[in-house]
Amino acid sequence: MRLQETKILFSWALYDFANTIFSAVVLTAYFPVYLTSLAGANWYLGAAAASSMILAAGAVPLLGALSDQTGKTKRYLIRTTLAAVIFQAALGLTQHVPLLLCSFLLACFFFHASLVFYNSLLPVAAAPQKQGWASGLGTGLGYLGVVCSLPIAHLVDLRFGRAAVFTFSAALFLLFSLPLFFFVPERRVREPVRFRWRLWKFEWGKIRKTLKGLSARPALFLFLAGNFFTVDALNAAILWLAVYAREVFHPGQAAIIKLLMAVNACAFCAGILHGFLTDRVGARRMILGSASVLALTLVILALAPGFNLFGWAGTLGGGLAAAGIWTAGRKALVELAEADRVGEYFGLYGLTTKISVIGSLAFSVTSDLAGFRPALWVLVFPASAGCMFLFLSLKTEAPLRPG
Repeated sequence: MRLQETKILFSWALYDFANTIFSAVVLTAYFPVYLTSLAGANWYLGAAAASSMILAAGAVPLLGALSDQTGKTKRYLIRTTLAAVIFQAALGLTQHVPLLLCSFLLACFFFHASLVFYNSLLPVAAAPQKQGWASGLGTGLGYLGVVCSLPIAHLVDLRFGRAAVFTFSAALFLLFSLPLFFFVPERRVREPVRFRWRLWKFEWGKIRKTLKGLSARPALFLFLAGNFFTVDALNAAILWLAVYAREVFHPGQAAIIKLLMAVNACAFCAGILHGFLTDRVGARRMILGSASVLALTLVILALAPGFNLFGWAGTLGGGLAAAGIWTAGRKALVELAEADRVGEYFGLYGLTTKISVIGSLAFSVTSDLAGFRPALWVLVFPASAGCMFLFLSLKTEAPLRPG
């Protein structure tokens, strides 16, 4: 039985390995540089990324309802993953900017949609007392996926060209998703219902009720607000890291790949450590500490006079912050949610992360108007706001369930 539980846990966590390949290639290392060089302006990337997140935000309540009510969480995860893979591969088929933007928007939409279903399977993957460890393992494997995939992507780029990178990475995304598809059981619900479009309207009504009821749950409200601002800064930093390094310090693509590998290697180790500490120190303490590291790191990056200091700060601070925010954030949400409303709360959690597009838009516009260094300073403000709200959440009330 223990062997079976271990297989389920590792199969679930390996999906983080798979989907972070998408994040590394499409959202960080290759596509931002590829698109901005073709388009000749930064706001195209910022607008496309923001649009995909807003579309995903509109769908999140329905996705949460599908998870909670249909008993087909894994089935929908498989479908959204396959759609993301198809549109990721399509990025390598054209250099026409409008078609690239359309494929990018749809790939990102289905990628973000799949994460709602994936996170909702956390209670299936591990018992409550091991969910911090499971989340940390997933986070760590995700960053390990980046470390493993970027050198291969770089070789593919050198041998076959930039377009082939997107098709190849899509194949890797699918390959490492297969263990979850085959070995993780479906999430059970007490009274499953069939899919109906009216669920969307119903769930938006529930979201509105939940939002209105947050005044009675101040810790949850403050946590969601803090997570919104923190992830806003983090997502923008991830999206623009490679472009910023190229434009400010002018290293070669190989140097940028080495930097991203170092950041993710650090995040891999930090993910395992954060998973261990989250179960013992507390999820909300860990996410507050990670958000504080993020704010400090952004300040150092904005002040860095050369690529070496930029690289060290990005590696240590960025790796520690990113791993902690994702690892502790999922665990904190599970602690704050009622057991039969995990999908609903992850839908709300996903809603706050998907609409956190202010930083990316502000960065893109500021970089076009004033340059990249002022644009990076813009991200310090949401990171600091996130720290403030997370601190207030920690001081407000105890979670509903023990960690």
